[in-house]
Amino acid sequence: MVCAMTVQQVSAPRKTGSRCKQFRRRITYSNFCFSLLSSLGYALITVYAKLLRTKIIYHPEFLQMDRSKTFFGFWHGRQFLLIPIAGTWGVSILADLSWAGEIQARILRRFGYVIVRGSSNRQNVRALLGMRQAMENGHPGAFALDGPSGPIYHSKAGIIFLAQKMNCTIVPVIVSAHKPWILKSSWCQYLLPKPFSKCYVSFEKPLKINLEFTSEKLDEILGQKTRAADRMMNVNRQIHVH
Repeated sequence: MVCAMTVQQVSAPRKTGSRCKQFRRRITYSNFCFSLLSSLGYALITVYAKLLRTKIIYHPEFLQMDRSKTFFGFWHGRQFLLIPIAGTWGVSILADLSWAGEIQARILRRFGYVIVRGSSNRQNVRALLGMRQAMENGHPGAFALDGPSGPIYHSKAGIIFLAQKMNCTIVPVIVSAHKPWILKSSWCQYLLPKPFSKCYVSFEKPLKINLEFTSEKLDEILGQKTRAADRMMNVNRQIHVH
């Protein structure tokens, strides 16, 4: 009898803990939770962007090109300033299959992006096929070149592969801000502009991607232009391309 009571007393907390975990999961993965967090995220980004003094520069060739035949390439840690800009062009972009990826996808849809689920780490073939289909439907593509998990400033091969297969150009997108906050704990050294600060976004000359073009060459181009922008904006950080 004593043994039975001991087992029952020990087992009860485990069952209670399991039920609590299941309850938390039902809440956090519910449509209500996703809708609430994505709405808050959209509102925060929209308001925050209005507090920034962002200068946007377009290369003359970019203004004359057919945007539906291009990919935009940028560093993962520099994407914040781009979110309110490129969505109005109907750009297609990858969103991870994770819990955070679902919130990100809902936020980006509200800004006008066409969402393709997947990443270079999970279901990468499906993601690339989805990006190709979106491009064929007239939506330019966008890639966080070193995303979703690095290494930092090291492009994945997906954007080069698709650009070569589809005979598309790549537009390097350079982002910087004056004395920003740098989230050093993040793998991508995420750049967050301070409120009311001067910010810089440049859509560079479209690159024609032949069979000899490599991701290392793309890294070199973005690294050089990002360093120049950071010097201009007084960003205290060194960009080292692998």
